[in-house]
Amino acid sequence: MTYEIFLMRVMHRTGIEDSVVAQKMIHHAVEGLAHCLSRETADQLQGLPEPLATTMREYSGAQPCDIDRIYGQVADELSVDLSFGLEFTQVVFQVVGESVGPTGRQLLRQQLRQSWHQLFEPRRTIMSPRGRQHRPGRTLAGAQAGSRRPLSEAQPGHRNSIARNDNPRSGTDMATSHGKPERRTLASGKPGSSRPISDA
Repeated sequence: MTYEIFLMRVMHRTGIEDSVVAQKMIHHAVEGLAHCLSRETADQLQGLPEPLATTMREYSGAQPCDIDRIYGQVADELSVDLSFGLEFTQVVFQVVGESVGPTGRQLLRQQLRQSWHQLFEPRRTIMSPRGRQHRPGRTLAGAQAGSRRPLSEAQPGHRNSIARNDNPRSGTDMATSHGKPERRTLASGKPGSSRPISDA
């Protein structure tokens, strides 16, 4: 992973548009992480782009680590809320995990407490379920998948369809307590019940 891709991923996931601000915060987050690692571990990490790899090596030292302290330092450095410092740091650690790959993540797990492990897991991409992949040329605007008849020419609905009614919600509101006595509503109990919920 190049530094440009690393920076782009962090900016995209945090919503920061100023690359100078993003780079300063990335540096502070990586520096905070480096303090928690031994020099040996920092040297063995592969895949982290420069200048972050150098920062990791220069600041490594296996000092006592407190994740909340790192969040606070990142927030303080640029005078942002602690909640944003936390969110930003976690995004940086996530991209660090993606950058160093499975071997690097294993090194980090060996060095850090278990409560930190999830911070380096790569971002999960949402895959479409099988059978629902996009098929070119078949869109909602063109009607049902595979249909040659546009929606504008479709029938308004079957005999009891709400599509045939000018006011499809009339008589079916689920949360109203007014109207004709024969209306079925949640306020008066179960549909069809003569006993209100309060008497159940």
